Amino acid sequence: MKSLSAVIATLFAAILIFSAVPSAFANDMNASLIPQRNEAEGSFIGVKNIELRYPAGSSIASQLGEETQRVKFTLGGNANSTDNSISNAIAAFNNAMVAAKSPVQVTSMNLTYTAVVKPGETNTLISYKIEAHPKMEGFVINQGTESGLTGDIVDFEWRGIHVTQPIILDAPDLGEIEINKAIGLIAVLYPEVAGQIESSAAAEIFDEPILDFRKFDQSMDTWHFLFDPSGSLAESSAYFREESGARVVSIYSLGESSFREGTFEAEEKDATANIGGSEVRVHSQVPAPSGQIQVAGYSNNDKNAPSDGEFAMVTVDTPEGVQSATGSFPVQVLLVFGGMMGAIAVFILWKARK
Repeated sequence: MKSLSAVIATLFAAILIFSAVPSAFANDMNASLIPQRNEAEGSFIGVKNIELRYPAGSSIASQLGEETQRVKFTLGGNANSTDNSISNAIAAFNNAMVAAKSPVQVTSMNLTYTAVVKPGETNTLISYKIEAHPKMEGFVINQGTESGLTGDIVDFEWRGIHVTQPIILDAPDLGEIEINKAIGLIAVLYPEVAGQIESSAAAEIFDEPILDFRKFDQSMDTWHFLFDPSGSLAESSAYFREESGARVVSIYSLGESSFREGTFEAEEKDATANIGGSEVRVHSQVPAPSGQIQVAGYSNNDKNAPSDGEFAMVTVDTPEGVQSATGSFPVQVLLVFGGMMGAIAVFILWKARK
């Protein structure tokens, strides 16, 4: 019975992982933490979409032209890198960590910037995506082996950072570009249009930081929590298996609307501006958040904080008496639920083939 419970717990944890995988257009935050080494792999993805609407034949229409512009480049390195300016991005993230009152520091990062400008006769669509994958250290506030605690106290304040500092990178074939504001791309591709936008009522939309993760600052008590007591997920992850030594993986997930989490919706803004003598309507959209934090060990939110902020006590093994990820549901109920899910999957496949 114990082995069956472990298998079901693993299946539930796996379902949570795959159901929380964000779409390509989600504002996304993911991280894998190893308290035993005080190291983490992070993923912060900022997305923003902007539409400009204007009269056919207007000045801005002619300046934007008809050719679609695509920009994509990837840079990587550590805080001491001087060849590609990635140190600017690392410094901006570290300043955001300080502002969030988190002890975490980013030591290295791979970053991919993708943007597309698609002009038309009466409208232009602009999309931005910044994928930052930092290596993070210093999230362990107190380590059990050094302080006599039963586990490690881990900081979670880093999850809701707001990167407000400009990030100026050396982009191949483009030169310097400010990636953290929508206006940065326009300034490089269409300097005259950028100047007109900056002096209009649409400036605010184009000047807002894209790397804004404050929606993930929601209390950890409202995040979905599951853990894998069997160690199967730890064994299936090379990062956890080789680095942590933990036999348990805890999983926090945010993004599925519920009574506990609330409803997550895209953030939309509108502005009307006079640009080049024509009325231009500007609409921006930032997708709803989708995030997941995996911790090597059993994580327990502790309200007796040694300092202000969100943190958890993490132990290598599951404490005695703690129920598995299946909670108090009878195995029979879980098996029936599994059968229902299987039937639904078969029905969907059958409909897809018709």
